[in-house]
Amino acid sequence: MVCPCCFTIPSVIIKLLATASALSYGQRFLTKNSNKWVRRISFGITLIISLILVGIGLFLLVLANNDDLRSRGFANFCAMQNLKDGGPMNEVRCAILNEADISGKVLEFGPGPGTNFKCFVNSTSISEYVGVEPNTYFKEEMMREKEKRGLTFPLDFAPLRGEDYVDVMSESFDVVILTHVLCSVDSVETVLANAERALKPGGKMIIMEHKTAGEGTKLKMFQEVVGPIFNIIGNGCKVLDMTKIIESYLGNRFSVQLDEFEAPLPAFPLLFARPHVKGVATKK
Repeated sequence: MVCPCCFTIPSVIIKLLATASALSYGQRFLTKNSNKWVRRISFGITLIISLILVGIGLFLLVLANNDDLRSRGFANFCAMQNLKDGGPMNEVRCAILNEADISGKVLEFGPGPGTNFKCFVNSTSISEYVGVEPNTYFKEEMMREKEKRGLTFPLDFAPLRGEDYVDVMSESFDVVILTHVLCSVDSVETVLANAERALKPGGKMIIMEHKTAGEGTKLKMFQEVVGPIFNIIGNGCKVLDMTKIIESYLGNRFSVQLDEFEAPLPAFPLLFARPHVKGVATKK
């Protein structure tokens, strides 16, 4: 449902529509003294590009104002991606999870369709698992993935935002997992605070997130262009300096080991998300 009183037009949509209009006007102005065939070909190309921009703008406008459609579409996209076993990105994902030696009570923020479950196949030391996931369209996919992987640990699905998961008993979890979730929360610091409170002393916070590219680079400029579009398509995902945010918040209360790397993601459509940070933060 679209709430009329909450209807918004994100600035990126206005820019797309303005660009389409400017192309149409500019084409007529620049080719007014050209011959007939040049004007016709130019008009055809400009019309196609303008229609594509308008179509993208309208698509984003619908998504931006329909939470249910946006959540369902994002869940379907993630579920389709999760069907792909193997691949370099899954190798990176499973490497960090396996190296952390996950055991005991595990809390994961934003598990999606159970993307990390493929990395738990050979682990029998997880005694309990809680997934905090506000997108309820993921629940069925999570249960299906758990069964597919033959995982036997008890699973509790908490349909909450990471910022709202406040009823958990303090210092009750051995491991907290945060992979590709902090980009889409409203407050990274609040989620990290809830994760910190849930962890036992000596507990591990496992992190893998995409981040901003280096200042002044072409990739950073590209992130600034596509970021607002992906914010809508990606259900709130933002491009942030995750390394700085995480290190600044956890401070000296954790032993933090973070490494920045280029994730092996396909250039289309995820070139902007290749800069990554991964690591383990151990609570003192």
